[in-house]
Amino acid sequence: MLLWFCGLRIGEALGLRKEDLHFMDHASALGCSLPGPHLHVVRREDNPNHASAKSRHNRSVPVGTILLAYYDRYAEERLACASANRSDFVFVNLFHAPLGAPMSASAVRQGLRTLSRRAGLARAVHPHMLRHSAGSKMAEAGVAIDVVQELLGHRSITSTQIYVHPSRARMRQAVEAVEALSVKRREQRRKEQG
Repeated sequence: MLLWFCGLRIGEALGLRKEDLHFMDHASALGCSLPGPHLHVVRREDNPNHASAKSRHNRSVPVGTILLAYYDRYAEERLACASANRSDFVFVNLFHAPLGAPMSASAVRQGLRTLSRRAGLARAVHPHMLRHSAGSKMAEAGVAIDVVQELLGHRSITSTQIYVHPSRARMRQAVEAVEALSVKRREQRRKEQG
């Protein structure tokens, strides 16, 4: 869900620690001044699962209510595993050995392959597909490219541009917006002249 809704990389998601999650309206008690529920992507080199944020720059990413609901469900499952509760990592093995150990990228990929097969998909879903879909959906929804860039943690905006796919509807909106602006300017000139 973090990859789909927030566009995180698999290494960023699997490197999250509990302290990185500020899933509350006000996190000032945690020493954080950012408003609303969010998480912090922090680059760490010492993760036993070898998960790491690609970017050297830490960033914060807002999270929505759907993601919070999914996290609550996961947290309930996690509580049932005693060894998971001893781990500071957010994502841990709950269903295979070693229980409670930080989840690895290969375990996620294998899980997605299994789920893809069960769903009868012609092609297996992989983690980066979810991230790419998030970036594309943000751009499609009209989110400014610089905001998509920051949310995805891209250093260069050219890396973000691959997520922008022009659709017929958006191209029509662009042409109609220019038309509407031309009509508005014409009307303004008429008022000024007459």
